[in-house]
Amino acid sequence: MNCDQVLDPSRAGRLAVLLPVVVLAVSPALADGLAQSIPHLSNTSRNFSSADQGTCHVVKRGQTLFSISQAYKVPLEVVVEANGIPDPSLVPAGRVLFIPGATRPLEISAPAATPVLHWPLHGMVTSAFGPESGREHHEGIDIDGILGQTVRAAAAGRVIWVGTERGYGNLVILDHGHGLSTLYAHASRLLVGPDEWVDSGEPVAEVGDTGNARGAHLHFEVHRNGQPVDPLSFLGGGIVRVSSGR
Repeated sequence: MNCDQVLDPSRAGRLAVLLPVVVLAVSPALADGLAQSIPHLSNTSRNFSSADQGTCHVVKRGQTLFSISQAYKVPLEVVVEANGIPDPSLVPAGRVLFIPGATRPLEISAPAATPVLHWPLHGMVTSAFGPESGREHHEGIDIDGILGQTVRAAAAGRVIWVGTERGYGNLVILDHGHGLSTLYAHASRLLVGPDEWVDSGEPVAEVGDTGNARGAHLHFEVHRNGQPVDPLSFLGGGIVRVSSGR
C-alpha cells in the first residue's frame, strides 16, 4: 500500500535508518524527506534502497506509538523518524502513520484499563495545572523538591524520550499504554535510557533546575490520547497543598 499521498508526494530518494541488521523498504517520497531533515544519519548509519513498501495506519483512541510499533514489529525510532514526529507522546487519534516494511494495516485493540498513577515525588505542589497569570497554560504541575532528590516512575512503562528539550531541560517521557504517558522535566540527572522498561516507583531521574526552572523542582505532566490533562486527576493519596506559583 502506498502512503505517499498521506505524507508528501514531492519527496523522493533513499532512506537512512539506524538499523544495524534489518533492512526496511520504504517509499522514495518518504526516504528523501528523512535524508534531508536528518542529514547526520548519512555519516552514522547505513543507507537502504527503497521499494515503496509499507502501509498506512490510522491511530485510534487508546493507541500509542509504542503499542503500534510493537504490533507491527517495527522499531519505535523508525516509526518516529518515518513520520517526522517531534514528540512520541503526542500522537492524537485520527493521525495517519506510515509504517515502513508493513504489508497491511493491523487491528490493534486498546487495553481495557488505565493504570493508577503514583506520586513521582512527594512535596508541595507549587504550581497547578491550567491557566496562570502572566504565563501560558501550564500543562502539568510543579512539585517542590531538593536538588538531587529521586524522581520515580508514576506507573510502569517504556521510556520513549530521554534527553534535553528547550524549556523542559533534562526530561524523561514514559509510555504506559492505554493512551497514557507521563513527562518528568527539569531533572539534574537522568537515570534511564531510550526504550528501557521501568517498573512503577523505579527511579527515572533526580530533581534539578535545568531548562526554564526557577529553583529545584519537578515539572510533571500527564498526557491522555495525546492531550495534556490535570495530573491531580490521576494521582491519589494524601493532601495536596498548592502554594503560589513559581
